[in-house]
Amino acid sequence: MPSYFYRARDMDGRAHEGIEVATSEEEVLRVLENAKLVPVLIETRAAEGAAAASVDLLGTVRALGRRWARHVKPGSVALFARQLATMIGAGLPLVRALRSISRDHYDKRLGTILERVAEDVQKGDTLATALSRHPQAFDEVFVSLVNTGEVSGTLDQILEQTATYLEKSEALRLKVEAALRYPTFVLTFAMLVMAAMLLKIIPMFSQIYERFRVPLPLPTQILLTASRLVTEHLPVASLLALGAVVGGWNAARTDAGRLWLDQAKFALPVFGPLIRMYAVTKFARTLGMLTASGTQILYALKVMRPVPGNRVLEQGIERVRSRVEQGSSLSRAMAETGVFPEMLIQMTATGEETGQLDGMLMRTADFYEQRVSAAVEGMSSLIEPIAIVILGAIVGMMLVALYLPIFSLGQAMRHGMLGH
Repeated sequence: MPSYFYRARDMDGRAHEGIEVATSEEEVLRVLENAKLVPVLIETRAAEGAAAASVDLLGTVRALGRRWARHVKPGSVALFARQLATMIGAGLPLVRALRSISRDHYDKRLGTILERVAEDVQKGDTLATALSRHPQAFDEVFVSLVNTGEVSGTLDQILEQTATYLEKSEALRLKVEAALRYPTFVLTFAMLVMAAMLLKIIPMFSQIYERFRVPLPLPTQILLTASRLVTEHLPVASLLALGAVVGGWNAARTDAGRLWLDQAKFALPVFGPLIRMYAVTKFARTLGMLTASGTQILYALKVMRPVPGNRVLEQGIERVRSRVEQGSSLSRAMAETGVFPEMLIQMTATGEETGQLDGMLMRTADFYEQRVSAAVEGMSSLIEPIAIVILGAIVGMMLVALYLPIFSLGQAMRHGMLGH
């Protein structure tokens, strides 16, 4: 029977974590619900004595499939927030509004979740508590904003602002992904071309060159040797490649692996600054949104830690929270981490001095968002020719290495060195 690692919170907001042996994630959810715990994270863990199974490809694929099947797109959540804000503002009862949206929403997975939320609210739960039971759709930031809206009596306004925040975040994410999609495709295609040449084209040249007693240039020898190793040991090479992919995937899921990978992303030429600006934009906008809603700064830093999607910034946020908890100002704590850009630190300091922290953070987020958009537009005109040049260079070097012996063969023919 598999075991599941979970993180959850009780009704007082205290964190709990542990390992539960169960037949499925649904059973773990029921156990947590009976214990009056709100799940934040549930992950499959290998059974005792089965550590090797943790790198099993099939298990990895199944985990990815389950995650994809449960995941609700941010755009769907943004539409729900806007619809619910409109209905509550018009005076509709909350349960009736939730059921109406659940029936009409285009995302059927979210519709099913909202039906359960409506049932929980009808039983007496607050909307924030009911939403927190479905972390695959509503993260801690969303739940915190809803809770603030319920407590302050401005739920419709908070939901309207949250919908705008989610829409902007999703639009920015799509822009950044569009900028990274084309080079990723070209590099993948280049790898496929290299594989095809190693398996099909180069062996044909190898058979031709073997009939002649002519010394081959070093680049050609390296290429022919690589092709021979791959073709003669294809099952082993395939298993090694598969093991490398699965091992890399599992390593990237560890804290140390994620940190190394995210640091490498920031260090990338051309794309590193774009990825950093995108993460900083998410941080500034989310913190500005939470502080504008009246969320206490320490709690805001706690719930928004995973929002930037980068382990480097996550650790920076945790250090900032620790320093603020000890009495430091937010701007000074951010400066001490060495993670956040100088402009964001200065704007935060100005916001603290003037009592307009939320406005300064949102203004800074708008500035960085404009820079990200401009960078994406500028890259769009450069990425295609650069990617084509890279692909051409890879294929060209392989072809040059293949055809170098032709010159040696020509000289050999002139000097009567051809074998008979």
